[in-house]
Amino acid sequence: MIDTNGNLLAILGPTNTGKTYLAFDRLISYQSGIFGFPLRLLARENYDKAVKIKGINKVALITGEEKFIPKEAKYFFCTVESIPKNLSVECVAIDEIQLASDYERGHIFTEHIMNTRGDQETIFLGSSTIKSLLLEIFPNIKIELRQRFSKLSFVSNKSFSKLKPRTAVIAFNINKVYEIAENLRSHKGGAAVVLGSLSPRTRNAQVEIYEDKKVDYLVATDAIGMGLNLNIDQVAFSSLEKFDGRFKRNLYSNEIGQIAGRAGRHKNNGSFSILKNAGVLDLKTINNIENSNFDPITKIYWRNTSLDFFNIDNFLNSLKKFPVKNYFIHKKNASDELNFRYLIDDKNIKKLLINQDRIKLLWDVCRIPDFQKLFNDSYLQFLKTIFLLLIKNEKIPIPWLEKNILVLKNFNGGIEELSSKISQIRTWTYISNHSNWIDNEKYWQETTKNIENNLSDNLHEGLTTRFVDTTSKYFIKTKNNEINQDLISNNGKILTINDVKYGYFDGFNLKLNKDEISHSLFSLSHVKKSARIMIEDKINKFLNAPNDSINLGNVSEINLNENVKIFWGGEQIGKLIRGSSIISPIAEALNTEYISSENKLLISAKLQKWIDELIQTKLWPIKEDIDNNISQNLRAIQFNVFENLGITRIDKFSSFLKNISIEDKQALSKLGIRIGAKYFFVPNFLKKAPMELSAILWCVYNSYSIDGPPPLPNDGRVSFLTDREMKKEYWSAIGYLNLNNFCIRVDVFERVFFIARQKMKIGPFLESSDLMNPIGCNSDQIRDILKFCGFNVLELNNKRNLYFNETKKLSKSTKSKSKKINISKKSNNKEPKVKNKKPADPNSPFAVLEKLL
Repeated sequence: MIDTNGNLLAILGPTNTGKTYLAFDRLISYQSGIFGFPLRLLARENYDKAVKIKGINKVALITGEEKFIPKEAKYFFCTVESIPKNLSVECVAIDEIQLASDYERGHIFTEHIMNTRGDQETIFLGSSTIKSLLLEIFPNIKIELRQRFSKLSFVSNKSFSKLKPRTAVIAFNINKVYEIAENLRSHKGGAAVVLGSLSPRTRNAQVEIYEDKKVDYLVATDAIGMGLNLNIDQVAFSSLEKFDGRFKRNLYSNEIGQIAGRAGRHKNNGSFSILKNAGVLDLKTINNIENSNFDPITKIYWRNTSLDFFNIDNFLNSLKKFPVKNYFIHKKNASDELNFRYLIDDKNIKKLLINQDRIKLLWDVCRIPDFQKLFNDSYLQFLKTIFLLLIKNEKIPIPWLEKNILVLKNFNGGIEELSSKISQIRTWTYISNHSNWIDNEKYWQETTKNIENNLSDNLHEGLTTRFVDTTSKYFIKTKNNEINQDLISNNGKILTINDVKYGYFDGFNLKLNKDEISHSLFSLSHVKKSARIMIEDKINKFLNAPNDSINLGNVSEINLNENVKIFWGGEQIGKLIRGSSIISPIAEALNTEYISSENKLLISAKLQKWIDELIQTKLWPIKEDIDNNISQNLRAIQFNVFENLGITRIDKFSSFLKNISIEDKQALSKLGIRIGAKYFFVPNFLKKAPMELSAILWCVYNSYSIDGPPPLPNDGRVSFLTDREMKKEYWSAIGYLNLNNFCIRVDVFERVFFIARQKMKIGPFLESSDLMNPIGCNSDQIRDILKFCGFNVLELNNKRNLYFNETKKLSKSTKSKSKKINISKKSNNKEPKVKNKKPADPNSPFAVLEKLL
């Protein structure tokens, strides 16, 4: 299939270029989309990210072992093997498309490259090595090349003793991984372990102890090269050879580059090295890896996807169909095909393949993944049994499921045994997600998930115990692998186990006492297990608590150098971050390792509802929709006032206000908006609680960072002094004007301005208590206010200020607004000079002076 629609985009480049991040943002900007990933872990990670943005009902997760598809789902995050077909979405994104050249899985990636499309855009992500092939297949494709954010450099070969902290050591078989981890335990205190065969839960838990710097080293297979973004400074290769499923061979330079590229994160530079006795890289290869300069991919694997199930011969012939393009390699002997060919020769199965439905069923059974990597007759016998049970009973019998699944609930065993059990339960999880194969599939999906989680936790504990220097003297295990609860006490906020204080609770987090747990990661895992139980209970109480128990804390204790926190009682549980508008901040639960993804979504949803209702109540009617029935000018006034949290200047509406009707005035009044001489304002927003909320909303939306809280008046005072440098928009957001660091509330300003205008109707006037008392200000401050109102001022020799409106140009001697006028005896000497001048304006400052004297 050659696409000529012109909606294909390829974003290509090495690791650490932000390709996936960019594609994610593009995809969720559409009304619907599908994102295909090479790993279940990556699909889950991006699913969780999308749920935060779009909500849990709009996002689906589809992998071989997990299917969560809400009825309203618009965004689907999948493994490539699980991408739904015949689903119409606006955007499709496929990650790591260079894997189309992979012997095992390449034909699956090729299928989606050729056939899976978004209605408006299709995005391919991957290495630049596939660029020329994409252009050959799709001449009209748009290519966007991206460079690494950081530099990758080679350093000389290293011995174990000279490995620096934050290093990942790469091995290519499990036994070598364990050997290296044991070595690091003996010499470096321990290491986290990451294998492709680990469940996502175990792998995340191992990554966590590395990311939290409980250990400084990581030992991993090449699985680390696909999508794991860690704080790794250096990648060290223990070997330059691997077994790829067919034979042992040297690593390709692009494979080394993919793995080495995990060193360095975002703009932090990284390095890679080869351990002694692991082999040697020539200078050209090193230079190619450092510069991501690899041989282009010229061929990719292909298998016919239009399968004919009419009969066995037709089906096998459709699998044999050869590609018509020379850049395709015909995929032969895929595991599902080998399984199928073997089973159709079984006489008990062959006689049952009498129609295309049964042939299709056998094909689906043959595609059950071999998570245990058995590659032997026992696996084929397992597939045969599944098929025969489905033919005989239409569904897999419950007793047979119980016999095979519930036995895996024995969570004891060593690392090898637990790993084997996890592989087995993953197979049953895959089967349980075929709703037409079993009854009560939801129950079995939940059962297999719980078993996998428990096995994963125990495997993580086993790996940690084996490869990290640990101690367990403070803990007693029961047969259920739980801590003896009699040893646990929660004295207020302090977690005490066996009389040892391990930490204190802060919201839904446990702050650990590092002096107690630094010697034992095994102890740490049990402390965390106990904390999770307590925090889970605490979360349930919060979710059922009334909304009035949530608050933003004491505004005077807020530090704007940090995120604005949300409190439950006196404990921090969430934060406010910038939203789409100033009155629509996002409330988000604080990240802690003790909160599951589901609970975090529930907490965030409750906090979001609370902040929305708080704004709706305290700043009513700021969230109300603008009434389209009112005039255009009134809509503009309403928009500007509420956009600025209650205050806006009237200047640009002055012509409208001169002829404003009674109806329009009443409409503004119903919205709580008052018309002043210089400002529109909302009196309700000037109260203490709404004002503090407005201050917080403004700072959050503008990402304003200062050391300490936002400046606000104490005890609701109408004026206050401040030395804080803030943008002028902040002062209007809280309902104040800032004149030379003296802040005055806008309604009081309007009242004083009104008094001054009334005085001016009689003529120039002196400063007086009726002007200063409403504000609580001194002579200098009232002068700044009245000058801001547009009045001129003369300072008399008795230090009092005279205010007037200048209607004519004064002589040079009176131009200065603050020039002192001497009214002592010397004024008599000026009389002859005045006689020949025109009569003075009775409203001039000098006429008033004469009256005063």
